[in-house]
Amino acid sequence: MITNDDLCVTDIASTRSEALQMNSIPPKVVTKNVQFGDLEDFDTEQNSPELSGIATKNKLLKLNWWHSSSAQTRDVGHQNKLENNNTLLNGRVNNTPKTNPITLLTNDEHHHDAYSESKVEEILDQNVEEYEYLKDSHRLVDASEPCTTGGILNPGQEDQMQISGYRRSRIRTTLCWICIFLTAGILRLVLHWWRHLYLFATCSQCSLEEAEQVLIKEDYQGKHKLYHVKRIQVLNGHNLRNLLPKENNRMDLENSLDLSVHFTSAQFKRCSTLRIFRCKQLVYAWDISQNSFRRINGLDLNISCSYYHQQRGLHLDEQLSRRIVFGDNAITVPLRDAKTLLFLEVLNPFYVFQIFSVILWFTYDYYYYACVILLMSMFGITVSVLQTKKNQDVLIKTVYNTGNAWVVDPHGSSKAVPTESLVPGDIIEIPSSGCTMQCDAVLLSGNCILDESMLTGESVPVTKTPLPSKRDVIYDKKEHARHTLFCGTKVIQTRYIGSKKVLAFVINTGNITAKGELIRSILYPPPVDYKFEQDSYKFIQFLAVIACIGFIYTLVTKILRGTDPVKIAVESLDLITIVVPPALPAAMTVGRFYAQKRLKVSEIFCISPRSINVAGSINCCCFDKTGTLTEDGLDMWGVLPKSSTNQFQIPLKNIERLPYDHFLFGMVTCHSITVMNGTMMGDPLDLKMFQSTGWTLEDSSNIPDNEKYGLLYPTILRQPRIVNDNETDNDKNITKEIKRQSSVDDLLASVGISHTQRTFDHGIVREFPFTSSLQRMSVLTRCLSSQVFNVYCKGSPEMLQKLCIPQSLPEDYTQQLSTFAKKGYRIIAIAFKALSPKMNYTKVQRLAREDVESNLIFLGFVILENRLKPDTAPVINALNAAKIRTIMITGDNILTAISVARDCGIVTTSQAVITVHADAVGHTNNVNPAETARAGSSKRTNNSNEGLHQQFRLQYTLDLGSKISPSHVECNGKLTMNLSSYSLAKNDDNDGTSSTITVLPTSESLASVKTTETWTHNDVTDVEVGIKLQDDNSWRKQYVFAMDGKTWQIIKEHFPEKLQMILTRGSIYARMSPDQKQALIMELQNLDYCVAMCGDGANDCGALKVAHAGISLSETESSIASPFTSRSPTIASVINVIKEGRAALVTSFGIFKYMAAYSLVQFISVMILYSIDSNLTDKQYLYVDLGLISIFAFFFGKTESFDGNLAKQVPLNSLISSTPLASLLLHLTVVTGFQVTGWFHLHLQPWFEPFQPQSDEEHLGCYENYTMFCISSFQYIILAFVFSKGAPYRKPLWSNYPLCFAFIINLCVIIYLTVYPSQWIADFFQLVVPPVMSFRYVMLLYGLAAFICHVFVETFLVEYLVFKKYQVKRDQNWITSKQKYMRLEYDVLNNVNWPPINEVYEQPNDIIEWEDEQQHYVNLGAEQSNDPPQNCKFPGFF
Repeated sequence: MITNDDLCVTDIASTRSEALQMNSIPPKVVTKNVQFGDLEDFDTEQNSPELSGIATKNKLLKLNWWHSSSAQTRDVGHQNKLENNNTLLNGRVNNTPKTNPITLLTNDEHHHDAYSESKVEEILDQNVEEYEYLKDSHRLVDASEPCTTGGILNPGQEDQMQISGYRRSRIRTTLCWICIFLTAGILRLVLHWWRHLYLFATCSQCSLEEAEQVLIKEDYQGKHKLYHVKRIQVLNGHNLRNLLPKENNRMDLENSLDLSVHFTSAQFKRCSTLRIFRCKQLVYAWDISQNSFRRINGLDLNISCSYYHQQRGLHLDEQLSRRIVFGDNAITVPLRDAKTLLFLEVLNPFYVFQIFSVILWFTYDYYYYACVILLMSMFGITVSVLQTKKNQDVLIKTVYNTGNAWVVDPHGSSKAVPTESLVPGDIIEIPSSGCTMQCDAVLLSGNCILDESMLTGESVPVTKTPLPSKRDVIYDKKEHARHTLFCGTKVIQTRYIGSKKVLAFVINTGNITAKGELIRSILYPPPVDYKFEQDSYKFIQFLAVIACIGFIYTLVTKILRGTDPVKIAVESLDLITIVVPPALPAAMTVGRFYAQKRLKVSEIFCISPRSINVAGSINCCCFDKTGTLTEDGLDMWGVLPKSSTNQFQIPLKNIERLPYDHFLFGMVTCHSITVMNGTMMGDPLDLKMFQSTGWTLEDSSNIPDNEKYGLLYPTILRQPRIVNDNETDNDKNITKEIKRQSSVDDLLASVGISHTQRTFDHGIVREFPFTSSLQRMSVLTRCLSSQVFNVYCKGSPEMLQKLCIPQSLPEDYTQQLSTFAKKGYRIIAIAFKALSPKMNYTKVQRLAREDVESNLIFLGFVILENRLKPDTAPVINALNAAKIRTIMITGDNILTAISVARDCGIVTTSQAVITVHADAVGHTNNVNPAETARAGSSKRTNNSNEGLHQQFRLQYTLDLGSKISPSHVECNGKLTMNLSSYSLAKNDDNDGTSSTITVLPTSESLASVKTTETWTHNDVTDVEVGIKLQDDNSWRKQYVFAMDGKTWQIIKEHFPEKLQMILTRGSIYARMSPDQKQALIMELQNLDYCVAMCGDGANDCGALKVAHAGISLSETESSIASPFTSRSPTIASVINVIKEGRAALVTSFGIFKYMAAYSLVQFISVMILYSIDSNLTDKQYLYVDLGLISIFAFFFGKTESFDGNLAKQVPLNSLISSTPLASLLLHLTVVTGFQVTGWFHLHLQPWFEPFQPQSDEEHLGCYENYTMFCISSFQYIILAFVFSKGAPYRKPLWSNYPLCFAFIINLCVIIYLTVYPSQWIADFFQLVVPPVMSFRYVMLLYGLAAFICHVFVETFLVEYLVFKKYQVKRDQNWITSKQKYMRLEYDVLNNVNWPPINEVYEQPNDIIEWEDEQQHYVNLGAEQSNDPPQNCKFPGFF
């Protein structure tokens, strides 16, 4: 849990006298326990119902809570009181596989499922006796469910898997090994590659209860199937010897110790033995009550918040019992030594085939090339093993767990124990000097400041506060993240009251912690569709089929000719190595290798080279906004305070001129800034806002004791000290006097009505930290010269609009908000509330957050600006010009997102944007805003169940852009009018099925307007100034959708039929949570988009991980989830990645086609020579393989990516398509034609003498050999030239100097060997040169003619006719395209009546320009939000 090597804690304050008696188990003994295998991910309750509503979930929790150990203790009586509140009082049950299954004393979840909502209410109303209901719920029953041979793991979850049981069969095992022996071990090798086949061959299927091994099948989205074979292990008290190897009383503990197993709801089941297996680092245990394997979870699933505060620590026997089941608190990484890695690497199918080829070549006396391939294979194996070992060591170093933790026993005493001994249920003390968390824990008391950059990518310190002790609130790790200390994060400092300890309750250890999840996501990434690789495997299989045909043909013909059997076998098998070249896989990596090196030069690092080729197919790019499209830093633009007359004042840019009133105090105190090593650290927004005021912040170490006032290690905010002209300014905190505006108190003091306050220094008494779900933070403060406590709250304007008293909101609140948001500013609202003078410090500490943040008084807006990065707009324009779709996915406000999208080019200034908003049918705005906001602050059982089965309707608000005058818009078949200077309000029909537009003239309008059915009086004249209405639906051709995360979720769940059409045009997604970002990327992939995601790594890890090409602009450890990481924090890296990806993809295509063509060319040549029992000589093979093929393949990828603009056409990514297949077939036709023509031409020569096979086979040279060697050699060079393409994806061929040099040298060598080789060269290659020079020159003419033919085939027939005229037109045609998004786009264009517009909005053109000409862009709210308010004037925008 806690790592602090320098930790030296003395004088531990404790109110208890008893200490934890663990002297018999010294820390050096309780160290490493046997790794219980691959401990993995934690899961949710499998048999609990799907709880889609908070109320239902809480009610079920309430019933579960009645069955908890504490409830039993209260009802049964003190005589049955448990020593540990975590442990259920269960009878011992033997859980061996052969016994009849008997349920434990556990919560009967199926019993709860039978209760309807009304039944639960009825039970609550009747006040049923808890103990009687408990007995019924926990009754012992015989399992009536039959044990099946298979089942489902994690049902209904993303990692759902099928499981089947197997046990050893002696008959099958004997038969299997007989077959292995008969096949000389080849069968065992195949069964090693597919372990599930070995399981089928040696085991018979049986029930899971009796299984010795299990087969787990993982089906990922129906595209990928993975198989895991795991062995069942049995745990019991004897496993304690692994934990306590030298303990004297170990045997006594072993005999008396029961195992504690936890699945959900803090209900621990006790058993003497336990059957488990481990899959993907997670532990699954046999649940005898359910007759199934279930995942062992930590104490964070379906548990009340009050549960954690009721615990008092664990006794020794309970700690050991849980530790046997949960294992050591260590994140396990599969570790193999170098010998094992070497053995497994050698058994790789690629190297096995190479070993087979080398053995065959040695048999064929083909020593030279065999030695070269052998050396290359040895080098490749060595590099692979060393790299794997290095990655293992780095990962192990990352998860290494060391140090001690202070564990609190049931008596309140603290004891230092090794962190690896921690178990869920322990209570630990957080040292004041800080530490590194080695487990997930819930904070029970005190405050902690943490650095969570390892998990979130944000280096901003985060303040953690104690978890509220609420019995009717379910703990949720995401919702209560501000109260949870996650494994891997660093505690910088702690804050506590007096001598009270900072305590935390351990909920997860080992692999089920947050850091464990991150490591598992690295070890087991989701499979990605690499279409090029999949097609390459299919093509290799096709080549293997051709090789088999040639093998059979050669075998038959040579047997008929009576050839020696050994020669038949060797030559027939040699055909396989010719058609399927062993060097092909290595050659395929060349393009990626060079692209990776070039990306590294551009400071873009790739940890997944396979993703480079995929990046070449990108046709959709998604971007985060803040920190990605815009600058990280914020600048204060100004403030918009509210006056005493409840009107907005004129914007003030000089913040230091603000009067000393509540608005300034809110800016000064409402933040989470802390001082670390003399430097203020915190959120950039908080820092910029605070620094603009000129105030100073002091931490507790600098505060005099007489000023602490018993505060909770207070943060003191000092007002600027004013220096007079005759004083010396020696203090950096002393500033010259600034003429401030006068506050109301100042005015009253100036006329003698009140006294002027002397000092306004404030202390922060309590803080409610910011959470994205609440969209706000608040503090309770006290002015040091006053005794009254005040509440200051800041957050998104939408949320504070609901929290404030309506009378305190200016009438133009929404208009001003919209005005600044449309300009792209980041707007923060500030409000306050004065607490009762009778409120003392103790009562303040007990106030609930929802009570504090209600009935506030609005103070004003703080406006910050954030500029686009310099290269954002050019990059977006370049992507748009290349027809690569650009999408913004942000956590910011939708108005700001639209503004940034227009200014950076994602949406053009004249392009229509339709904002989609989901409204609940029957939803009313007559709701108390405070109640609405309060309902979102926690999951409470008294919340209504509204929304659980609610019906929704979609509303579409049209924004036509700044350069279009919406003269006519179709609105549900009705006519509307020019709306450029009108405010709009929506009238909903009573039935909730439709809505129309009400247009209300503003004070600045010059015309009155009417619609057909909206106005009550339809006889109103048209317009006074003669506005001409015209039918103009041109905006429907290129409109885009914008929506927030809540609407996205509703559309996904309730409108699946519209989801794909909206996705096709969706360009702006605001207020998106990290999970929603990830889901959106996956939905885009389902539309056949190849998606790139570019983010700063903070909240984008999930999206970066699932995207085809994730590009992180953050160098934090969270970037490990992204294949690409750029040190340059700009989106220009996206262009570089796409360019290099395209170059690598084209290179891989060319190399694959070349290697396939080379194999088939050589196959044709050898087949022709086999017809006369001749062959190419060893030296000829050596020259072709090393001098031609290897050189060309090595230098093929050195051609750099194209340095011009991105081409509009994405390169091909499928080998099994018309263009590459037509290319290979046409080229092979030409190859065959020239070789056959040369063969017959040779036989017509008068000097020709047929080849006569010799018995010694030492010399294979003949005229036929010379002819085939010369023609095929020219073809190798020509095909390398033809397949080495340049623009528009790579630079021209001549820019690749090594490849051009290789072309020239090899061409000269072939001409020399063809025309006039020296005698020793001819003898070395065993060439029989024709006696006539004219025939030698004819060979050159064959080469020239072949060059012309191949170039014509590739440039005209393949590139022009097949690719441009056929395949491109087919792929770009909406009807014939295979891409799903193309067909959807066709449907959208043809549906002229969809979407039905409900509202039209356009920004007025006469807004006062307060800002400079330079544009600024930012989000509207402190951070992202997932729950935008509904009570707005423009529901489509807010």
